[in-house]
Amino acid sequence: MQCLCTVVLLASQLATASIHQRDSAPLHARGSFQYVYGMLFKLYDSTLYTDAPKQVTPTQLLSGQHALRLEFTYLRTIKKSIILESADKMLQRNLSPMEFASITDRVQALNAAYTTVHKGDHSSLSYHKGHGTTLEINGQEIITIAGDDFGPHYFRIWLGDRPISTAMRDNLLRL
Repeated sequence: MQCLCTVVLLASQLATASIHQRDSAPLHARGSFQYVYGMLFKLYDSTLYTDAPKQVTPTQLLSGQHALRLEFTYLRTIKKSIILESADKMLQRNLSPMEFASITDRVQALNAAYTTVHKGDHSSLSYHKGHGTTLEINGQEIITIAGDDFGPHYFRIWLGDRPISTAMRDNLLRL
């Protein structure tokens, strides 16, 4: 139940509309996925929003040039410790040692802000170039992490070459 919770770690409201907006950049739904751990435990529903055109590759999407928002609706309680353990494992799997070292202090700040999530909670993680990466839980901004490198690295948990689930990545990206 460890890796399955990685995706669970971030936060805001699950949108009912397919477009979100920050400043003047509209974000459009790219794809959705329900993460099921071990074929038995439904953990969360997720939707990816971005300002990138459909033809953008995953590498281009994670270049830091495009806004990203990943929203979650939790289908069961997931403890903070499981979320953090899973996130750390997935980051180490998807980042070079140098990349991981470059964001370690900011990962620790994000980890300190996390909480256990409960069935029915909503969360989101949003990256906007020049603004940083914001974690929201149940519509409340919890923390914003500065840096145009942090979000693209952190989103590799779900969208990288070795994501928490390739089926999830492919559905979120609509590959």
